[in-house]
Amino acid sequence: MNDDLSIKGASSSTRPPRASGAGRRARSLHKNHGPILALLDKLTGDDGEATLGRLMQQPECIDSLAAEIASGASIERIRKRALTLDTMISELVEADFAYVGLPKEARDCDFRTGFETYLRPVLGKRAQGFAAIFERLDRHTRPFIVETGSLRIPDNWEGDGQSTFQFDWYARTRHGSVFTIDINPASIDSARRACSGTTSTILNDSVAALHALGSVAGRPAALIYLDSFDLDLENPVPSAVHHAMEVMAARRLIGEGTIICVDDFDVPPLGQGGKGLIVDQFMSSIGAEVVYSGYQKVWQLSG
Repeated sequence: MNDDLSIKGASSSTRPPRASGAGRRARSLHKNHGPILALLDKLTGDDGEATLGRLMQQPECIDSLAAEIASGASIERIRKRALTLDTMISELVEADFAYVGLPKEARDCDFRTGFETYLRPVLGKRAQGFAAIFERLDRHTRPFIVETGSLRIPDNWEGDGQSTFQFDWYARTRHGSVFTIDINPASIDSARRACSGTTSTILNDSVAALHALGSVAGRPAALIYLDSFDLDLENPVPSAVHHAMEVMAARRLIGEGTIICVDDFDVPPLGQGGKGLIVDQFMSSIGAEVVYSGYQKVWQLSG
């Protein structure tokens, strides 16, 4: 009996071990889902098998799993490669009128005709303010325009004013230049897509960027348009303080004839002040000329 047992034992020891359940599942995944696993490996950094396994075990978690993959480093690398591959441009960058909702006929207009025909009718509460700004800008040759708070949502004329596109169009016809500053990369992307090579974008905090730009510009700006930190109607002070800091940071860009505008000044139901609450008091104290006061407030510095 002992011999029988030993023979049976020897026989069983020579058999190949059965694959574990996990091993069988892995082979099944590779056999049936090979291309899917290869794709998931690309998207997850060689973690495709585990990702597919999680999805098969918990199909109800597809949204959270998709969000996890989308925020991963592998997706960021793939996206950057796609966005930066073969992007050499051999000609001047042109403004994209269609991107901001303007008809192709607008492209052939001079700025003044375009403003009266296509822009003023859609600017709503900002129409008079922009008209006043451009009337004063006509007194400057080769206008140098600096803006904080870039175009963020294309074709949102009444909501945002699309000031970056307006300044780009104006400066292009007057042989000027525009610098627009925003801390949000999505807004910078919108401005770059909308505007021509006349406009340079700066992705940075506006206070730091204005200070740096003032150090290298070498001349005062014709216009400084302040529209960065969003206004909270329940607590307007943080926005007002930020815009006052912008004026201080831009001191080297301010000279005789410089136009300064703060957006969101007279905003119902808050009333006058808004983003320009502190700037308005400062401008009054130095005797700056009030060019326009409404939803925007516009001043011009005398010599």
